[in-house]
This record gives sequence, structure tokens and C-alpha cells, in this order.
Amino acid sequence: MSRAQGLPISTIIIAAIGLIVLVILSVMVAQKAGTFGKGTREQTDVKCEGEIGTPVPLAECQNPVYGTFTNVRSDQICCKQ
Repeated sequence: MSRAQGLPISTIIIAAIGLIVLVILSVMVAQKAGTFGKGTREQTDVKCEGEIGTPVPLAECQNPVYGTFTNVRSDQICCKQ
């Protein structure tokens, strides 16, 4: 009479713990990815005005403020006076 060979109980326990840890990590990464995606979708409209500066032609600016501004044309730059 031969005995059936099976997995030791310690291997089964280690595999179960590993699977639980993998599921927990997957849930945590999915939640953080959702939060990151929501934050990147939010866009603020920034205008070059007031304390930030004023839109002027490219060649006339000594102190440029770099960024994307809604009221600055492609031939202008936001310039701090």
C-alpha cells in the first residue's frame, strides 16, 4: 500500500499568507492610483495678472515667469515687472 504524496501543511499556510498579502497590497495600490488620477484630472486656470506679472511680447521681458497661463498668447510671455 503506497501513501499519497501531498504538500506539507507549512507550504499551504505560507502560500495562503502570501496570497492574503498580495490581495491587500493590490487594494492599496488601486486606491492610491485612483486618488492620483483624480488629482491629475483637476486643472486650475491660472492667469498672468496682478502679483504674478503681465503678458508682454517675448523680446521685451527681463524677468519671465514660466508656466501655462490662460491669458498669454503664443507670441507673449508672462513677465514680472
